[in-house]
Amino acid sequence: MHRFSIQGAAPVRAIAFGPGGTQAYVATGSELRDYDVATAQLADTLALPAPVADMVIDTPSRTGFAALAAPAKLVIFRLQPLKVAASTALTDGSPSALLFDAATHALLVESTQAATVTKFDAATGRRLASLRMQGSLRQMAADGRGTLYVADMAHDAIDVVDEAQMKYLGAIPVTGCKDPTGLAMDQVGRRLFVGCTDGMRYVVDTDLGFTFERLPSSLRGTSRMVFAFHPFGSAGWKGAAIGASENGRLALVRMNAFVNYSAAGDYPLNGSFEAMALDQDTHQLWLALGQPSAAEKAARPIELWTLGATAEVSK
Repeated sequence: MHRFSIQGAAPVRAIAFGPGGTQAYVATGSELRDYDVATAQLADTLALPAPVADMVIDTPSRTGFAALAAPAKLVIFRLQPLKVAASTALTDGSPSALLFDAATHALLVESTQAATVTKFDAATGRRLASLRMQGSLRQMAADGRGTLYVADMAHDAIDVVDEAQMKYLGAIPVTGCKDPTGLAMDQVGRRLFVGCTDGMRYVVDTDLGFTFERLPSSLRGTSRMVFAFHPFGSAGWKGAAIGASENGRLALVRMNAFVNYSAAGDYPLNGSFEAMALDQDTHQLWLALGQPSAAEKAARPIELWTLGATAEVSK
């Protein structure tokens, strides 16, 4: 549907949407950028003291959170205009990922380096508890009922955490999934979608903890996943789990019903995947793509793509 470029050689680490999906916020290098979704025009920028590792937004409160890598710090910022509201040091390892759980109003900070997940109060930025894990942590997902799931590459499993107590509950094995990295949750159907480095996608029933669907794709290497619940989608789509990987591929899992899923598209991207965000209100997907090769790095800026829910994606 739309394609535009942003200047700068720094990779895009995160994209998030503001209230109503009218503004998109992009973290690149040590800067946050506010784009108008309708026009793709840059509306505002916010300079930060260190590169951003990840970013999330709590839309009802119009508040954003950015994890800075070095020095490790959590920055709380306000939207429109962009401004820093507060910051606090992160003492549980260099951050690698953030997750905002709207249901519990908790902010979860992951450190792959230290194998920790730390819980903060999103309203105050106060550190509440930290849990040291045993694996190699990747993408997180929450079920909206107080349970956190974390992809664990070291054990080919999904670690399960009680958010309220920050207690490790055990692991869901995903046998045959080589190095799970991508994770997305259907909070309505309680299905967990897992992306593996060899391209396999697993659909896991979180109530019983077993995999009931295995779908191949051309995704390779580290991937990220998002899920869109769309019960009245066109052509019988009830929802979609969307994965993108570092080898520059995009692949979809189509939800036909709560117990019926199928592979539904596998597409090349014009560049290496860097970040992705889905706006549940408008069903728009934004992808940040890097340069196809190091030789083109100086010549072509990073690109952001917007895919609408009814758009045709051509190979």
